[in-house]
Amino acid sequence: MSKPDIPPFVPMQSRLSNTTDVTSTGHKSKLENSRLELPHILEDADLVGEDMDEAATALRGQDLKYSKEEETTLVARIDWHLMPLMAITCGMQFVDKAAISNAATFGMKTDLNLQGQDYSWAISVFYFSYLLGTWPASYLMQRFHAGRVIGIACFLWGLNILAMIGVKNIGGLITCRFFLGLFEAPLSPGFLMVTTRWYTPKEQPLFTCGPFRFGIWTLLNGWLPIPALVIYYGLGHANGPLASWRYIFLLLGILTIIIAVLVFLVIPDTPANAPWLSEREKAIAVERIARNQTGIKNPTWKKEQFIEALTDIRAWLVVMTLFFSQSGGAITTNFIGLIINGFGFSQLRSLLLQTPAFAIQGIICLIVTGLITFTQTFRGFKQPLLSLAACCVVVGTAVVYTHEPTPGNRQVLLGMMYMIALNNCSFTTIMSVIGVNFAGATKKGTVSAMSFIAYCISNIIVPQSFRGSEAPTYHSGILTVMCFQIALILCYWASWILMTLENRRRDRIQPLEYPEKNRGDVEGRSEGEKDGSMKKVLQGLKDLTDQQNLAFRYSP
Repeated sequence: MSKPDIPPFVPMQSRLSNTTDVTSTGHKSKLENSRLELPHILEDADLVGEDMDEAATALRGQDLKYSKEEETTLVARIDWHLMPLMAITCGMQFVDKAAISNAATFGMKTDLNLQGQDYSWAISVFYFSYLLGTWPASYLMQRFHAGRVIGIACFLWGLNILAMIGVKNIGGLITCRFFLGLFEAPLSPGFLMVTTRWYTPKEQPLFTCGPFRFGIWTLLNGWLPIPALVIYYGLGHANGPLASWRYIFLLLGILTIIIAVLVFLVIPDTPANAPWLSEREKAIAVERIARNQTGIKNPTWKKEQFIEALTDIRAWLVVMTLFFSQSGGAITTNFIGLIINGFGFSQLRSLLLQTPAFAIQGIICLIVTGLITFTQTFRGFKQPLLSLAACCVVVGTAVVYTHEPTPGNRQVLLGMMYMIALNNCSFTTIMSVIGVNFAGATKKGTVSAMSFIAYCISNIIVPQSFRGSEAPTYHSGILTVMCFQIALILCYWASWILMTLENRRRDRIQPLEYPEKNRGDVEGRSEGEKDGSMKKVLQGLKDLTDQQNLAFRYSP
C-alpha cells in the first residue's frame, strides 16, 4: 500500500486529517490502516501550545521507534543515576527525623528536663513546620529544578541537625525540630515527582528486575536505621566531653551535608535536561511517560485542575489512607524505644531490640512491592494487599493494649511490637498509588500536597495521644493507633472499589487498543504498537487530568 505524500513541518493533526483513502484490490482503506501510517518523527508544530508539557521539546526531530532492548538499556542507565542516591537521601531523612527517639532512650529527656507532654510536642512540632512547607515545596518542584531544590533543603536540614548538639532546654529542642520539619518538607514530594517523571506506572513500585523505585527510595527507611542503631549502641559507651545522645546528632549532621552536595549535583529535573543522556535517550525517556498519559512537567498552574483535585472523591480516599496509615509510624518512629524499655529491658538493649522491627519493615516492603510488580494478579490489588498489613497492626496493638508488661510476657509483647512495624510497608505503596493515579501537572501537585498535609496532621495528632503520664505503656496512644488502623482498612477498600468501577466504566465507553497493557502497564513498544503511537504520545503530553483523559486507567 502506498503512503501519502506528507509535506514537512505540517502539524501532525493536519497530516492526519489530510490523508486520503487508498483503495485498490487487495488493500484495505486508509482509515483501517491509519495506525500503520502515522509519522514517527515530530516537528516543532506538533510540540507547541500552552497545554504542552515542558519536556515535549526532547521529542523534536527524533525517531521514536525503538526496540525493547534499547529501552531496557536506557532504564538501567536511569536507575543507576537516580535510585542509589534517592534511597540514601530518603533513608537519611528517616534516620535524622527518628534520632530524637534514640536520643530519648539515651537520657535526653532527663538532660533537657522534659516534663509531661514536652517530648510529644517536640515530635508534633516537626510536622507543623512540615505542613507549613509542603505546599510551597510542591510549587517549587513544579516551578524550578527539582534536584537543586532538594539539595539545598537537604543541606539546610543537615545544618539544623548539627545545631541539635547545642540544645539546652525544651525551647531549643522545639526550635530545632520546627526548622528540621521545614527543611525536610521538599524531599518526599520532590522524589515523588522525580519518580513519576522518569518511570512508567508499572516500573514505579519496583525495578523491572531487581531493586526498587518507589520501593527503593523508601526501602532504606527500614534498613538504614539498623546500622545506625548499632553505631548508636557504640556511642552509648563513649566517655567524651558530650553526652552520648549529642554524638548522634554530630554524626548525622555531617553525613546529611555530604549527601546534600551530591543531590544538588546529580539529581536532574526531567529527562529533557539530564546531562548524562543523549538526545535520542532523552526522547525515548519522555515518550515512555507520555504513552502512559500522566505527563512529565508543565509549569502552568491551572485553576480547573486545582478544583478537580479538591472535588475528586478518589483523591480524598487516597489522601485518607495516608492519613490513617501514619498512626503506626508514631510508634515505630518515636516511641518504640521507650515502650520496649518499659517492658523491662535496659536502655542499651532496648536500642538493639529495635533493629528487628526495621528489618521486618524492609523485608515486607520487598515482598509487597514485589508482588505488585511481578504478578499481574496483585498489580490491580495494591490497596487490598496493604489492608492485610493493617490487620496485623490491629492485632499487635490490641495485644499490647490489653496486656500489662511482666517478665513472663515481655517477649510476646516485643513480638507484637514487631508486628506493628508491618505498618511501615504501606508508605511505599501509597506513594505509588498517589503517583500513578492522578494526571495533570497542577492536579498531581495538588493531590501530592493534600497527601502530605494529611501526613503531617496525622503525625501531629497521634503523638499527642501518647500521654507522658501513661509512660511507658502509653495506653491511650496504643488505642488511638488501633482505631486509626481499622479506619485505614475501610479506606483501602473504598478507594479500590471506586477506582476499579471507574476503570470498568471507561472500558465500556472507550476500550483500550491494548487492554492487556491496561492500568499503567505499558512497557516498551512492540512492532505492532510502534506505528500509530504518536497520537497517544501527544495526548499524554497535553497536561490532561485523569478525569479528562478517557485513555487513562487507574491502578488501585
